[in-house]
This record gives sequence, C-alpha cells and structure tokens, in this order.
Amino acid sequence: MKEINTAMIMNLLHREGRMTRAELAKITKLSATTVSALIEELIGKNFVEEIGEKPSAGAGRKAITLQINKDGGYVIGISFGNRYLICAVLNLHGQLISEYKTKIAFGNDSLAEQIHSALRECMDQAESVRSERIKGIGISTPGIIDEQEGTVLFSSLLRLTNFNLRRQVAAFFPDVPIKIVNDSNAAAFAEHYSGAGKDKSSLVYFTINEGIGAGIILNGQIHSGYRGSAGEIGHIPVDSQGEICSCGQRGCVETVLTSPFILKRCQDAAGELGVGVPADFEEALARYDDGEAWLEPIFDRILDVSRLMIASAVNFMSPEAVIIEGWMNRSAKFSDKLSDALEKFPFPFPFTRDRVLQASFGDKGALYGSATIMLQKIFSASVLD
Repeated sequence: MKEINTAMIMNLLHREGRMTRAELAKITKLSATTVSALIEELIGKNFVEEIGEKPSAGAGRKAITLQINKDGGYVIGISFGNRYLICAVLNLHGQLISEYKTKIAFGNDSLAEQIHSALRECMDQAESVRSERIKGIGISTPGIIDEQEGTVLFSSLLRLTNFNLRRQVAAFFPDVPIKIVNDSNAAAFAEHYSGAGKDKSSLVYFTINEGIGAGIILNGQIHSGYRGSAGEIGHIPVDSQGEICSCGQRGCVETVLTSPFILKRCQDAAGELGVGVPADFEEALARYDDGEAWLEPIFDRILDVSRLMIASAVNFMSPEAVIIEGWMNRSAKFSDKLSDALEKFPFPFPFTRDRVLQASFGDKGALYGSATIMLQKIFSASVLD
C-alpha cells in the first residue's frame, strides 16, 4: 500500500507540476499524516523538493509548495523513426539535457551497432550526468513488439525480424529498467499526457509521413492489442488495382497516403502533362497549396481515403479526439478540407471539427512519449530506491 500511495503522489506531482501537501491529501484522499510522512521520505531520497510558500489571501500559516526535484535522476529516451534515430537524456521534469540525432540504420546488425554508438554520444554530451544517475530508459520503435521480451518481432520499415532491443540497450546499461513501446503508441501517450489531447480519456493518433501508423488511448491507457499489433493500419488494402506496397499487397493505405508514393504519383502526372516535375514532396505540397489545378485530382483521392480511414476509426471507437501528425499538418488547404469532410460525414452523432487536432510534439512525439512512460514507471515506489 505504501508503494501504491507513493506512486500516486509522484505521478500527481509529475503531471501537475507543483502542489502542496494539503492539495495532495485532498486529491489522493490520503490522510494529512500519511502524505506528510511519504513526502518527508521522498525529500530525503532527493526525489521531491520544497520550493517556497504558496501565496494565499489569508493571514494564517502559508502552505509549502512541492515539486519533483528535476535533478533527482535522469531518464534516457530513444526514438527509432522513419528517417532518424534520436537519443536523449532528460531530467525528471522531462527537460532535455542532451540529444543525439542521426540517420536511421536498417537491419538487425546495423541498428544494433548504431544503438551503442548513439548511447555513447548522448552520454558524452551530458557531461554532468553519471551513468548511475540514469533511472530508466524508454524506447519507441515502429513495428510489432513483444513488450514482455523487449523484442521487435517485425518492422518492415526498419527491416527488423526478432530483434531483441532490450538486450542491445541492457548491454550498455545492465541494471536500468527498460520500457519498449510502439512509436505511434508512445506519441499518442505524449499527446494524451501533456499535448493536444491532454485530459482526454480516449483518442486516436495518426502519424502519416514516409510510413503510417496509429496509436490508441482508451480510458487513459495505451491500447496495444494482442501481441502489440493494434494500430497497424498502413497495410489495410483500399485499392485492389493500386500500387504494390512494401508488404507485397496492392493498394494498401500506405501506398495512397504516405509521402514517397504521393511524390511518385505527382512526378508521373507532371511528366505526362508536360508541367514542371516537383523535385521533392515539399515542392509538390507547396504547389498544391498554391492551387495548381493538375494536382487537385491526386490530392482529392488522398482526401477521400483519409476521410474514410479516420471515419472508420471514429465509428469503431468514438474517441474524444483525433490527433494527426505528419505532412497533412503542413498544408492548411488539405487540413481544412479534411476537417470539412469529416464534419459532413454521416456519423451516428454529429462530428465537430474541433475534435480533429494537430499533434503538439511533431516528429518528437514518440521520443517524449517513451520518456514520459518511463518516468511514470520510475515514479512507482519500487524503483525509488
């Protein structure tokens, strides 16, 4: 019971930032004596600190404000993305101390080597942080994950098969707790915890860039599904005559909505029409925003598939919010059309455009999410030793 109560207090302080003993007692429904005893113990272990009196109108004794001691320990966040590996050291407030970013390696052997070099670089940059001060490591990665074993069972994007990620990181930090989560789930949790979806108990998070994925929050918790495969929407077929996907099927959602396939479609169309061929995806998107008519049919098709994909998720789950990260947020024109299309969709209950939100953390959502999940884990009393 003491461990549960301590974890409850630490997580409240982490989420709310600053609170008094009385506020903690009121929210947790613990006695003032119990809260005071637990706080004194946490202060003694350097996890909590007093930061002064809280202003009040009364003339009585002022309450002392508490917060987590940001330098009471550190966590490492590692994010494997579509293009980059990011490794960062964060303090207990989730603030960056150091960050190392490099182009992602592919395949079991190459990625294993890159993990070790990234950890060394990141720790070298955080000169004041000793290895023994690292309290936990949170890792986010695309693919299907066995969270118990810490293994990436399969990732088509990173070309991984049965890659024991926990073992690779534990070789560098053998005695540190490690938590591995799917990248979309991690980003969804970051948005739920302190981003666009804060205070929403249910949401669906879509990331749409070079790849596509979804993260699901239900009742304030990540829903990863059987063997961690919930949210793997990229390979749902939507066009039997479409392009061949990396998975071998034709016409997956990924072949319609992701930037490499869109760019190819735009370049092919430009060549056929004799207009300037866009050099990259950003140019194609900018020219669409500028109103070049030949791009409208291409993006109308993308809009239709996006509308149906999101509407299916809304009908199936009825989330409070839909959060989108990726190239769509860089086009005000497309984002506005998508919100309009969803508002007009024949849902059982009216759908308002304020339920479609842009992600707060951009491409670092998975990094902050994995670190936040790890912070929650270390704020359980069993780890506060």
